[in-house]
Amino acid sequence: MSTVTYHPHFGPAMPSLNWTPAPRYVLRRDRILRHLRRIGPCRILDIGCGPGALVSELRRAGYDAHGVDRSAKAIALGRHLQQQAPGMELRAEIDESWQGKFDVVMSFEVIEHLAEDVREMRNWRRFLRPGGQLIVSTPAHQRRWNAADEWAGHVRRYERDELIRAVESAGFNVVLVETYGFPLANLMERLCAPGYRKRLAEKARMGLDTAALTDDSGSDRSAHARFWPFYASLPGTLAMRVLCQVQRLFVKTQLGPGFILIARRREG
Repeated sequence: MSTVTYHPHFGPAMPSLNWTPAPRYVLRRDRILRHLRRIGPCRILDIGCGPGALVSELRRAGYDAHGVDRSAKAIALGRHLQQQAPGMELRAEIDESWQGKFDVVMSFEVIEHLAEDVREMRNWRRFLRPGGQLIVSTPAHQRRWNAADEWAGHVRRYERDELIRAVESAGFNVVLVETYGFPLANLMERLCAPGYRKRLAEKARMGLDTAALTDDSGSDRSAHARFWPFYASLPGTLAMRVLCQVQRLFVKTQLGPGFILIARRREG
């Protein structure tokens, strides 16, 4: 029996392995897929892809999507998804032969982990074809910093202007910036913060450093997996679909707790 189930509105899930789409992931996914549909099938590199849930989905939809993640745990989970997405391959490092080969480089909830964010994004630029696009997401507003940021190994949360400056300094022209997640993700940040404080204390007792926290953040969904039966039920699905529609009303505001940015590679 397969460990992977495909939900028609949330994408792949592996509940028996404690990886399921969290509500924030579902909200972000809704916006990202909407933008990618405008681009159409193309060659995509997902940097920091976790187990490759979105890579798997995109391949099944006709995109030539590839994923990279340094976490061995994420790569191991991704092997289960590979069985459901022909040709899917996840790697621990970017292949240098990929320079100039991709139409889109995307990276979600990654740059907030990077001390040298501009340098890393400048490096990612090399893998885009001329005129290729960068799509990133990241937590918004430093005032919203909470225990979940520490648990995930974040270095910062971005303000809008700060994010734009970083991306432009890396050699891109910004096309779009929006927020996502309001109001559900805002509420869940507040509700989940005490649980993350407890888990953070447990991690500290285990002596895990920031790098280990970062590696775990994309593959450890145990806190959400126990609620998967509700999320995947008809009432849960309908609620999430409504909330995905609601967030669209606020993408041009500063209310959402996360940013999505699209930029085009600058030439010359």
